[in-house]
Amino acid sequence: MNSVDTFQVKSYKQHADHFQAYGQGGVKAEHAKTWLTKGTVDAWRHQRIYQTLEPILTAEPDAKWLTVGDGRFGKDAKYIATRGGDVLATDISEVLLKEAKKIGYISDYKVENAELLSFKDAVFDYVLCKDSYHHFPRPMLALYEMLRVARKGVLLIEPNDAFITDRFCEIFFRKIKNGVKFLLRRKAVKDRFEESGNYIYSISRRELEKVAIGLNYKFLAFKGINDVYLAGVEYENFSDKGPLQKKTRRLIALKNLFSRFGLINYGLLAAVILKGQSSEKVLQELKKEGYDIVSLPENPHILD
Repeated sequence: MNSVDTFQVKSYKQHADHFQAYGQGGVKAEHAKTWLTKGTVDAWRHQRIYQTLEPILTAEPDAKWLTVGDGRFGKDAKYIATRGGDVLATDISEVLLKEAKKIGYISDYKVENAELLSFKDAVFDYVLCKDSYHHFPRPMLALYEMLRVARKGVLLIEPNDAFITDRFCEIFFRKIKNGVKFLLRRKAVKDRFEESGNYIYSISRRELEKVAIGLNYKFLAFKGINDVYLAGVEYENFSDKGPLQKKTRRLIALKNLFSRFGLINYGLLAAVILKGQSSEKVLQELKKEGYDIVSLPENPHILD
């Protein structure tokens, strides 16, 4: 086993073990319960992000879904199920998924490594990977696996790469920020890692365009989202209009303003890779939700 193989095996194990602390009896079990609590500021944050699924859920309510990296009690699958979708939750760890099934939060789950899914080709209509792609040691392998098992498309909701842009205002604004940090003797951080051991692998429009064009797909859809996490939002009720809610909303509004003026990129990118079998209604619903629909060039040397 070479060093690369050793690293990925360690990464898989560390991510699977990461949830042990959040399971029953774990040191973070009480905190994990807040992920199931409705009506908190944190629940509101995630509800905003789940809104990006609505175009497909509306256009194709009977679609069959797979969620990948859904280890937080299968919350992504739960959202799809509440909207009437047929869905299976998967993750590399079953710790919280097992609990979720036991209490009836989800109907079923399966332990899966996203980089080597056990399913046959095109057995699901859509695959959703939300806030998990950036955890994988070899995320591009996972993307091709998701595309393999999806019949119609894959939806990623992940950190947006702020360093891939051709917009002058954004580049200029970033250089100003980095200049200020230099004067304050603070290092500008380009690459980040999480405590669970992963490099935060952000995505970009251009990167996904190349994947889709290489496979001769017809359409992509993109939507930028800004989000802010403040410690303690899991414990503050949204209806109380408390200090964390106010600060969260204020910071999101400020980021949205900067993004609209082209000064910063959106923090998250919702990207739908369509494999060409989606209905016109899906495209219409995506447009209504504010997605940017991208028509991809066809390969002139390979006929359908």
